Amino acid sequence: MMRRLLIALLLTLPGLGQAAQKPLLALVIDDLGYSWNQARQALELPGNHSYAIIPDTLYDERIARLGARMKRELLLHIPMQSSSNLALEPTTLNDGMDENELTAQVERMLRRLPKVRGINNHMGSRLTSEGYIMRPVMETIRRLDPSLYFLDSKTTGHSQAYLQALLTGVPTLQRDIFLDNDPQPEAMAIQVRRWQRKAEKQGWAIAIAHPHQATLDYLQQVLPKLLENYRMVTLSQLFALLNPEKTTWPKQYLSRLPMASRNSKP
Repeated sequence: MMRRLLIALLLTLPGLGQAAQKPLLALVIDDLGYSWNQARQALELPGNHSYAIIPDTLYDERIARLGARMKRELLLHIPMQSSSNLALEPTTLNDGMDENELTAQVERMLRRLPKVRGINNHMGSRLTSEGYIMRPVMETIRRLDPSLYFLDSKTTGHSQAYLQALLTGVPTLQRDIFLDNDPQPEAMAIQVRRWQRKAEKQGWAIAIAHPHQATLDYLQQVLPKLLENYRMVTLSQLFALLNPEKTTWPKQYLSRLPMASRNSKP
């Protein structure tokens, strides 16, 4: 309710223009780093989007340089332990690490990709469920750069990432829709309609997609049509619209958290 009221207020302010009256769609392309060709195609998609790069992959730094030259918004896509215990990448954060190891890994990954505006989790259905582990991750992000945001990819309904980001003062939002869990065009069309309905209901919605060739081909066709009736924004633009007073952003939401959660210790 608070977010919808804030959006309604923002849309009445002068100077935002006709485009601001359209529902806001934010698209994040995840999993960049393994394919140079697909990364280039993703970065050239029509519209204003955000791009999440997995660190320590074959093309991560090269993609980051290209994205910066193209003035694209970049995220650090941190690999995190999944419930199936898949060995994703050698640098995957896992629950066997102590606080110093978690902190060192996050610091190192941010140094490797210094142009990012935010962070989200790659996989992580197990790790993000553990609040005591997510707390030092968020504290490290906050300490290194308070302007960085965290997008909870919500790979599990039990994720504690969003809550721990709020508790540590890291600007945060949650993913609404996965567009291409099934990369068939008919299935993606259903997910796009869900994305649209969510945006129309609350004023904005965040979708995540991946650089599969089928997904890129589909988005190349559908995004120009979406731009006719929706405003495509990056995540940092969405934060700015939802939260003009960045320094006070956590306070209005902390008041809505259960007292036990606010007082909990890792």
